Amino acid sequence: MINPLSSSHMAEYTIPATGGGGDSPHVQKENIPMEKGGYLIYGTAHMHSGVVNATLYGQDGRTLCTSTPKYGTGKEAGNEKAYLIGMSICYPQPGPIKIHDGEILTLESRYKNEFRTGAMGHFYIYLAEELPQ
Repeated sequence: MINPLSSSHMAEYTIPATGGGGDSPHVQKENIPMEKGGYLIYGTAHMHSGVVNATLYGQDGRTLCTSTPKYGTGKEAGNEKAYLIGMSICYPQPGPIKIHDGEILTLESRYKNEFRTGAMGHFYIYLAEELPQ
């Protein structure tokens, strides 16, 4: 089962120019009720440039997965310097991370705190209904 989770009811949002900037990231949170649970076996975020990270939390506050950005370092296609080229993936061992039916997950997206259009926070997870015997 795949569950695309979004940290905003909008596909994209704008981070306003606050004038503050600095080291504190812009944080967007969204609570997502899980109709059907299962065992987490895969997780990753889809974000845009400027992302710091995205973390998915269980209802009890436990961290289920944190996805961090990979920025390019070169000039070749797919590795353009300073551009977001990928997000890390979580592959937990099957079993220890159980999401219960009806559990409310929290997705927290963190971006650099500067004016930005097209910010988003999507998280994709795969759940196994049961563990292999």
